[in-house]
Order: sequence, then C-alpha cells, then structure tokens
Amino acid sequence: MQIDMLSISVKQISEGLRNKRIDLLDLSEACLKRAREINSLNAFIRITEDSFLQRAHEARKRYVDGKPRSIIEGIPVAIKDNFCTKSIPTTCASRMLENFKPPYDATVVERLNDAGACMLGKTNMDEFAMGSGTVDSIFGPTKNIWRSGIKYTLKYNNGNGTQIPRPSYETPVDGAGEDWFIAGGSSGGSAVAVASGACFIAIGSDTGGSTRNPAAYCGVVGMKPSYGLVSRHGLIPLVNSMDVPGIFGRSVDDVCCVLGNISGHDSKDSTTVPASLEDIVKEMGREAPSDISRLCVGIPKEYHCPGMSPEVISMWGDVADTLEKAGAKVIEVRNIGGHD
Repeated sequence: MQIDMLSISVKQISEGLRNKRIDLLDLSEACLKRAREINSLNAFIRITEDSFLQRAHEARKRYVDGKPRSIIEGIPVAIKDNFCTKSIPTTCASRMLENFKPPYDATVVERLNDAGACMLGKTNMDEFAMGSGTVDSIFGPTKNIWRSGIKYTLKYNNGNGTQIPRPSYETPVDGAGEDWFIAGGSSGGSAVAVASGACFIAIGSDTGGSTRNPAAYCGVVGMKPSYGLVSRHGLIPLVNSMDVPGIFGRSVDDVCCVLGNISGHDSKDSTTVPASLEDIVKEMGREAPSDISRLCVGIPKEYHCPGMSPEVISMWGDVADTLEKAGAKVIEVRNIGGHD
C-alpha cells in the first residue's frame, strides 16, 4: 500500500484525500519512512519532521471539514536549501551559512504554505548553486537513486488516473557500494527526493540548467518557468538576472499543479509579471490535441558528439522516430548560434 501511495499523481492523491480513500497522516508517515530509507543518497540536508507533521494535521482537518485550499493541500514537498525558510536553517550547502536562520519565508515557500503543501525537508545542493553535480556541498554529495542498490518502483501516469502503457522501473542493484551515479545539479537533492518517492514535488532553482539537468539525470520532470513568472524573493541568488525557481515532479501534470499556485506578481520582486496561472490546472484537464502534424522538431547536429553513450544515441533516435510516426516533422538543425 505504501509504495502505491507514493507512486501516484498529485491529482490522484488529492482525490483520495477528498473521498477519504487516503489518510493524510498515513501518507505523511509513509513519506517520512521513505526519506529515512534513502538517507544514504544524501538527498536531504535536514528533515523538518515536527513542522511537517503539524502541517499535515492541519491539512487533514481541512479535508475533514471539506475545505481544502488547493489541489496541493497536504501534498508533501521538499525545498532546495537556497530558499529562505523562516526559523529553519538555510545553508546553501555552505559553511558560511551553516547557522543562518532566515526571519522570513521566500515567496515560493510562503505560497506553497498558503496552498496547504507540507514541507518535508530542505534538500542538498552544490554550494551556493554553483555546480552541476551536487557534489560540492559541505554535507557531502547526493547520489542518484539509479544504481544505488535501493529498490523502488514508480508508476507513470498521465495525471488523470490513466496508466500509461509502459513498464514500471526498478533501480539495478549491481552498482551498490562505491560505484554510484551523480544526481546532476545544482538541485540534485530535490531531484532525488522526487525520483525516490520521498515526496511528490520539490522546488529547486535554475540559472543555467540546475533544475533541468538533475531532472534528466534522475528520470523526473524538471521545469524552469519563464523569468518573472515565479518570484525570486527569498531565493539566495547565484545570478540575479538569470535565477528562476524551478519545479520537480514525476509528471508534467504534477508540475503544473504546483506552478498554478506559486506563479504571479509579487511586490517584493520587481521582475515578476502581473500574470496569474490560476486556471492552469483546469487547462491540464483538457485532452491534448492528437494531431501533431504541424509540429516541427529540430535535432541539433552539434549535439551528436564523440563520446556519447550508445544507449543515449539509441534512445534519442527512438524518440525522434516516435514523433515522426505520430505525424511531426523531424529535421536536422545545424550551426546553432550562428557559428560556422
């Protein structure tokens, strides 16, 4: 039962909480247990168990009263440790900020709290987000769940309760020990927290790939929203003009459930745009168009470089073939950036 709860989508969890098929306290305890099981991966810098369970009790009461505030009410989430969390240490994985306790929440954290999400803990990262492997942290490196020896199975679905006809995956166990894979970075802890089933959603930051990179390494969805869509207030900066709060989930639908709750104008961040995505969850409920004949997909020639894994090349080709068979036009793109 535990693995089933931790494998399904945010919408399915929300529906289960509403119709009382899922008890929020059971779900919360299952996430805590899973976070402890993956302790060797070093995804979390700290587990905020007391406040997590307190918020879960509060969210459970709202479901009992029939008054959940949003689709993510009670959903366990993890926060990268460069987002300020009031009275909870925010270290940026650096000795310099080891004892720093912010007096306020970052806007993203505040909006997640207002929507009812429950923060399970703060996740590991490259120091001050300057890295792409989550190996440069005073707390040690984060290890990818792939090849970790920790077994898990996560179901893949379209977010609306329909299982996609593809097999579930389990981590191979032959690489247990010192031969481990990196998780990508700099938000590797958040990626592993979601990929392992410890939480459903995690927040990262993305300056030059720090959400998208670890998402690709760990096999989850990582989104870098458009600059100005989500407030940077309370995000300890790497590059102010490029930093964007990122979102991790196990499906695009899960990510959209969160994006609709954290986006929009913030008076504390002058770069945010006066736009809201409150209807994004409703939009995701509509069926996607089946005709992709007008879609043109470019395959950059420069990306096919010496040293690429044959497995990656094969998968790349399979995806291109699948899109072409579905009606899309697939073309080779050359001279990226105007270089000869």
